Amino acid sequence: MVLIAATVAQTAVSLVNFGLPSIGPELQEHYGLSLAELGAVLTAGLLGAGLVLLAAGVAVDHFGPRRPMLAGTVLGASGLVAAALSSSMPTLMASLVAFGLGSAVVPIAGTGALFQVYPAARRGWALGVRQMAVPLGGVIAAVTMPLLVRAGGVELAFAVAAGAVAVTGVSFALLAGGRPQPHAAPSQRAFRRIVRAPGMHLLLGVALFYIVVLQAIVSYLVPAVRDAGMSALVAAVAYFAINITAMVARITWGTVADLKGGSRRRRTLVETGLVAAVGGVVFTFALHAGPVAAIAGAVLFGFGALGWNALIYLSAGEMTSLELAARAVSVAATVIFLASALCTPLLGAVAARAGWDAFWALTAVLALTGAYLASRLPDSIR
Repeated sequence: MVLIAATVAQTAVSLVNFGLPSIGPELQEHYGLSLAELGAVLTAGLLGAGLVLLAAGVAVDHFGPRRPMLAGTVLGASGLVAAALSSSMPTLMASLVAFGLGSAVVPIAGTGALFQVYPAARRGWALGVRQMAVPLGGVIAAVTMPLLVRAGGVELAFAVAAGAVAVTGVSFALLAGGRPQPHAAPSQRAFRRIVRAPGMHLLLGVALFYIVVLQAIVSYLVPAVRDAGMSALVAAVAYFAINITAMVARITWGTVADLKGGSRRRRTLVETGLVAAVGGVVFTFALHAGPVAAIAGAVLFGFGALGWNALIYLSAGEMTSLELAARAVSVAATVIFLASALCTPLLGAVAARAGWDAFWALTAVLALTGAYLASRLPDSIR
């Protein structure tokens, strides 16, 4: 039940974080945004979460998941209600940052709970299922967000997302319970142990390269397909397809990482980067070959570029002791969320200046670099 509750709560949060790109053109038109400004809006929630993920990890360890989840749910849902009422980019940005501040507890509480419930040989699968919730939110949003915008504008889309976050967050808080993690270490000493763990800095470097590639395909797939002369329907199908692909990829890669008693963490991280690099090259050419080729290229690209998140969190948690797992995950998540928020507007500027061919070729190079760094991780990563 904990896995189901964590997955459903994360799905609701992802309706925003992964769902807004599905209505990116509508947001551009409604608020008069450039590509770079659109990137800032799409990642405002990630920025807010990145600012407080470390605090969320400490809160979950010391108070248990219930109280932090309830407080975060109230703040997150309120931020989305404010977004529905906003009429300018600054107020929209502030509202989405507030949503991110509140939603930060969801991935930490969910991952920390799964580390307690599942043994090492099953954690890759369990975290893959939970991380599947991120693209699942995108899948649901790809279908519902455009319909909601047509029915009642962007305001209705934000209001529905607020309701989903409120209901699922409260449900997870009640099911997860209120007991703190046993033997929680003092915060200062705990974070010192985490950042000094062998291989942690290199693992975070891998995450930095991979997250740029992920944000590229999630945030700019729809504009790229539209700019290639294809219809809004083709762009929507492509976005829907990569989110379905991400769901399959996260469970698949997590299961592969569990093989041989969980001894394939490092190798699987390398493999995801190699698939993403090949996919980036294929997608660059596929955009010029019509809708079928573009969608197929996006699926290949997404299978690698969108499949690695659970492996980073899993490896970070396993580098330390079980009582530090939630905070170790919060360290990795902080790097990933802040890098997401900072790189996405820059990616939009690159696309606008250099063109889509150079943009997607760059993502292939970044994925290959991340795969190389993953191959240098110490043997302790297994």
